[in-house]
Amino acid sequence: MRIFKKQVGTLLMGAIALCSFISVGSPSDVEIAEKIKGSFKSGNAHSLADHFEKSLELVIDAERVDFRRVRDGQAELILKTFFKKYPPKDFRYGFQGTASKVRYCTATYQTLSGSKFQVYILMRVTNNGYLINTLHFKKE
Repeated sequence: MRIFKKQVGTLLMGAIALCSFISVGSPSDVEIAEKIKGSFKSGNAHSLADHFEKSLELVIDAERVDFRRVRDGQAELILKTFFKKYPPKDFRYGFQGTASKVRYCTATYQTLSGSKFQVYILMRVTNNGYLINTLHFKKE
């Protein structure tokens, strides 16, 4: 009976350790996703730029913007103009996933005028957590 209790105890401790390992980072991932969502919903390029790497890929097909590498400050200015031209009505995530040191998602950005954009966001793990490395807008 003692051996059985010891094995159950070891199994239980292992399960707790595994669960805590799996959930590490989850709250911060969710928090970052919600901050980014809030930035899109409010059309706040400055708060969105807080989550940019120093340089990123930025593509906005409706504006013929296609930068394979653009500095974070310039990307912020481009998005500020974009949000003025296409004020936000809604932003909804479609698909979200993670891979080794990468987080990616698709979303729909809807404007006040009724236009919709498919948005693709790729984030990489850095010393400062997840930062946006790639941002694409494709008008539907």
